Amino acid sequence: MDCQVKITRVTTAVVEANYDWVLVRIDAEGGLYGIGEAYMGPGVPGIVREFASLLVGASPEGPQVLMRRLRGASVHAAPGAVDHALAGIETALWDLLGKVYGQPVWKLLGGRFRESVRVYADCHAGDALDSLSALLQPRTVGWMGGGGATPQTGELSLKHHGWNPEERDFPTPDDYRRRGREMAERGFTAMKFDADIPTPYPTDEYNRSLSRVEIDYVVERLAAVREAIGPGVDLAVDCHWNYTVADAVKLGKALEHLDLLWLEDPIPPRPIEPLAHLQSAIATPVSTGENLYAIEDFWDLLTVGRVRVVAPDVQKTGLLRAMLIAQMADLRFVNLAIHNIASPVGFVAAAHVAAAIPNFLALEWHGASVPFFDELAGGPVIDRGYVRLSDRPGLGIDLNVACAWKYRKESEPFFE
Repeated sequence: MDCQVKITRVTTAVVEANYDWVLVRIDAEGGLYGIGEAYMGPGVPGIVREFASLLVGASPEGPQVLMRRLRGASVHAAPGAVDHALAGIETALWDLLGKVYGQPVWKLLGGRFRESVRVYADCHAGDALDSLSALLQPRTVGWMGGGGATPQTGELSLKHHGWNPEERDFPTPDDYRRRGREMAERGFTAMKFDADIPTPYPTDEYNRSLSRVEIDYVVERLAAVREAIGPGVDLAVDCHWNYTVADAVKLGKALEHLDLLWLEDPIPPRPIEPLAHLQSAIATPVSTGENLYAIEDFWDLLTVGRVRVVAPDVQKTGLLRAMLIAQMADLRFVNLAIHNIASPVGFVAAAHVAAAIPNFLALEWHGASVPFFDELAGGPVIDRGYVRLSDRPGLGIDLNVACAWKYRKESEPFFE
């Protein structure tokens, strides 16, 4: 069957959750529509709508061709927020095309290697009821009990590791032990905790240093998680690009007895050469990639950086690039751990990619602290630590528009 329908409208909505969830809707003739999600960022919803003039009147058939055209029209403005917008548009195109042909996205991508996609839970020792703006500044939104968004004042928050003078109650090893046990009881066979946590020990906020007393403090808490979950559950650790090579090596060696699934972003991904030095110095696989966009960036990670786990974010790369990254990694016998901080829309879109690639390791879920995550999807998304993809057309998810409206960002258009 030829795809005769034409795109009629491109709109956006933003849901205020733990982050801004930028939802993209592409309407077509005959009442069909596709839903996607773009990674957050300043101005991203407006960038999505800017592309509407190039999409209205086009056929959704051949997302690869359309994305080539859109990237060509914005080559002067990428990478960054433009890539976020394009990824959301691409996801909506795949969802729409799947509905046109009555096929799931995983089948349009070439078929699936697995029916169930393994999820790793991003965990914190506390309740983790945090919400960050598009500029990564803390805020209070209505569902947190704060009565709506509050403007940001005062000093810039860097969310950096080390001493926090405003912190009063630092999580204990028991807090970590309790959280790890809780997530294991919910059926997760993999989870991730942060290494760059607030500690009671003063450190320089800017020089990426990590003292021995900080390392001991972090190791004690992560060891409590390992004790709680046992050897049958995988444990990964995130560092958020915070350390020097020397201190990342010290931390990596101090954690080796915990048999980590990976050590994520101990140093920034650019330049590439320091990553190779770090990976050669520690036994734990180094993972990185969530802040990269281009195919050649990931090729450099694999060949120069020699990382053992790559972690693209589908809401930044788009589905097509994620598939190509997986193919390149497979040539180097490297697995993908897909980074994800998205709503159920972006989360399920990434799950379709995970199903359609052979070298998939685990998909991140960052929504444990969001009480309406399943409600937004119209029902439970994760079943005992797995996403079980169906044969439903498109992404196979029904966005609860009433829920999205309830938690919308009032300063942004709502699918208008």
